[in-house]
Amino acid sequence: MTDLDLLMALIAREWKCDETRYPELAGMTIPQKRNFLLKHSVLHITKTNGKLATICEDFDHNGELTNDDEMQLQVIAVKMFINALKLAEGVEMSPRALLARAPNYVQ
Repeated sequence: MTDLDLLMALIAREWKCDETRYPELAGMTIPQKRNFLLKHSVLHITKTNGKLATICEDFDHNGELTNDDEMQLQVIAVKMFINALKLAEGVEMSPRALLARAPNYVQ
């Protein structure tokens, strides 16, 4: 198992998207559950983007980043990575598939 496999397994275990955590999933069809989980991923990604936008917008006004901003940027980078892995889980992409496909989008 790679480090990425272990990280995705940890994220899946710690942030389960099941009927215990999200009772509204009960009674949904599989496509409805998938749609709910994808929309929930979008909300987390949007929330993290908003935090990034706040720092960038503040920089536009005062022309500098504080030490706290720099620390928050690192937190945001980690959360975006986690959000991407959670989204990959939601669309049934394995770590191996992510690693295989990522170089195709770098060019």
